[in-house]
Amino acid sequence: MTLPELTAGAIVALEPAPPSPAGTIVVLECEGGTDKRSDGHRADTIPICNALIKQGWNAYPVFYSDAKYDQLLTELSDVTGVIPRVNPGTYEGVTNSKLNALQTKLAADFGVKLMSSPDVRVKMGAKDALVKIKDLQCGMPDTFAYYDMQSFTSNFPTVMSTGPRVLKQNRGSQGSGIWICELDHYPGGLLPGDTVLKLTEAVDNHVEHRTLDDFMAFCEQYIVGEEGQLIDQRFLPRIVEGELRVNMVFDKPTQIVHKKPMEGGLSATLASGATYTNHEPDDPQFSDLMSKFVNLDLPLIMPALEMSDEPLPLIWTADFILGPKDAEERDTFLVGEFNCSCVGISQQLHLAPMLAAAAITLCSESKKSKVQFNSNRPKSC
Repeated sequence: MTLPELTAGAIVALEPAPPSPAGTIVVLECEGGTDKRSDGHRADTIPICNALIKQGWNAYPVFYSDAKYDQLLTELSDVTGVIPRVNPGTYEGVTNSKLNALQTKLAADFGVKLMSSPDVRVKMGAKDALVKIKDLQCGMPDTFAYYDMQSFTSNFPTVMSTGPRVLKQNRGSQGSGIWICELDHYPGGLLPGDTVLKLTEAVDNHVEHRTLDDFMAFCEQYIVGEEGQLIDQRFLPRIVEGELRVNMVFDKPTQIVHKKPMEGGLSATLASGATYTNHEPDDPQFSDLMSKFVNLDLPLIMPALEMSDEPLPLIWTADFILGPKDAEERDTFLVGEFNCSCVGISQQLHLAPMLAAAAITLCSESKKSKVQFNSNRPKSC
């Protein structure tokens, strides 16, 4: 069975290792979770491994647990690269900080190529990435990040008076903790605390009415705690026309997904009733979007995120919202979110060879440095 013939539900056997592999790339998973099939693996794990094997590399999956930390540190210290495939969540016997520490140590102490590193996943996946890219053509200049209540309560009452805003918590998913904030009119200046806001949560489009002071106090839950932050952006009314998710394998667009909210809604999540339509990345109707994103922004994203020394993630997405028309009445497209924690290709298994080729390129670029790294490593390692 060839990879393009596979379906997301197919159970696939791991191919035997090539006789003289060019290197070894491991797919790192955790047992459990809702993203696994009956064989315990994600639907795309074995196809990714087999695509690597067919291209001359040894590849196999491993499961992480805290109890296996020392064993995996020894086993993986000699591999060329690791592709982490752990969906954010809670797994029995797994501490996320320890899992990330293992990956960081493999890279720092043994020269193992991570695709991608915990640092990349955190910085690119965090909502404040939108602040860091605000000066790119796909960014919004009036984007703010709040890491404490003082900065939030000082700035938000003023920017809220200029037009509808969107507040996004850092820890949510599927629209949870993303609030569209509106007023009956926009007077400019500092709004009083008893101003009543109309608030729509993107998770299900439900509407609440709260005073400004009450809502800001409510939002403290999003700011406090580990990785707490709130992102404040101008609301883009063309969200009713849908979002465009650009699926990426390293630096290559693979698909554009048009996520259209249900009639009368603003949220483009499946839970809110949105419909999804898939398009090829070279679809002519998206030529302006793809030309600007690939040619102008793509080389600047990692430097903007303060990670010039890191490559783009192996699998990731950029979600775009339609902005206002430009001076020539052409559509503009603004990034609303990046996703890179554990983006899957389970519905696009024909991309496994492309993904494998990208992983091999990333590993080959660092392979010589790993050989040199190992030759200089103290014998006690």
